[in-house]
Amino acid sequence: MKMWSTYRKDIILEKLQIICDKKEDVTIWQNRAEEKIKFHGRIVEVNPSNTILELDSSYKKAEYPLTKDLTVFVHYAKGDALFKKEAFKTEGLKLIFKTPVELMMKERRVIERFTFKYQDFKNVSFKTAGAANDQKNVLHRSCILKDLSVEGLGLVIHEEEMLSLSVGDSVYITAITDQKIESGHLGEIRYITPYNVSVEQDSNLFKIGIKFTAALDSVTYRSISSVVEKKQTKMKGINVSTFNGLTELDQEKILRKISEDNVPLANNIKEQIEVIDRLRYLTTGMKQKFLLEVNLDLLAAALRIASKELIFDLMTEVTETMREEFLYKLDQAKPPSAINKAQDEIVKYMRDKERAGELVLDPVAFDTYV
Repeated sequence: MKMWSTYRKDIILEKLQIICDKKEDVTIWQNRAEEKIKFHGRIVEVNPSNTILELDSSYKKAEYPLTKDLTVFVHYAKGDALFKKEAFKTEGLKLIFKTPVELMMKERRVIERFTFKYQDFKNVSFKTAGAANDQKNVLHRSCILKDLSVEGLGLVIHEEEMLSLSVGDSVYITAITDQKIESGHLGEIRYITPYNVSVEQDSNLFKIGIKFTAALDSVTYRSISSVVEKKQTKMKGINVSTFNGLTELDQEKILRKISEDNVPLANNIKEQIEVIDRLRYLTTGMKQKFLLEVNLDLLAAALRIASKELIFDLMTEVTETMREEFLYKLDQAKPPSAINKAQDEIVKYMRDKERAGELVLDPVAFDTYV
């Protein structure tokens, strides 16, 4: 069974609260030698700080009760959710621990879907499927592409533009990035859910998930596949054995760990990651000039928590010597405070260059995917 992890606090709290509200059983166990000592119970309270689990009354007769020397695992079978805790305390039948920083869940997607940042402003256009004699009421919309696979896509749309769109509606995809699909490719709206650009902010945006209900013709399939393959290559990073950036999941994990000790520092690092990520929009000429002028030691420190995609974009069109030199600097671990200090200086450098017109970080113009 393939699992995926999340370190996002809001998602973890939401999932655990659902399990708590349903009052359904979870399995608790510890590994002793080659044996799993299992118990049953229910999650009875969840808050940002602590989670409380109440063991079944049969625990009173347990031959081998839980020991604080071993990690405890908690599995919600109906929802395929799993987490573990190294530290906990007991009060009678209650098991009390800090709310998990990682939650594992079963991967339900068969086809991998690749995400795009909202800030990339990659376009997807569609029209609603109106009756042949009622073309006046057909809606035409141009939205932000959020994720894509050969089986469907996700887009973000403003509340004012949704109008009468509903789950189950048929739509025709008429463009994906720069690729026009003149006749439109048929799909169905599978879900509509609120979408926040930042987890700290509310917005009037909604995410719509669309599944392709018609088979892709060869031209459309090749077009979508080329987008996916290029995205996949960048997400894998540079083909080297040394450190070359983080996956989105690893970024979440590190930021969550930093926030456990210093929330303001974690928030500032996260904010600066988003600003510095705009370096992906440099044209080839601007990138070469930027890398020759910027302090590479400072840049390497600032990019220690950057994405593999950003490192790939910055380092694929430079000389092998420059790439090796930079990756050597990037491979040096830094404490979070030092990373944030370097981030602040790089962001100031970027903004000064933008004001002077020497850098133009335009997400629309920097790259053509299809």
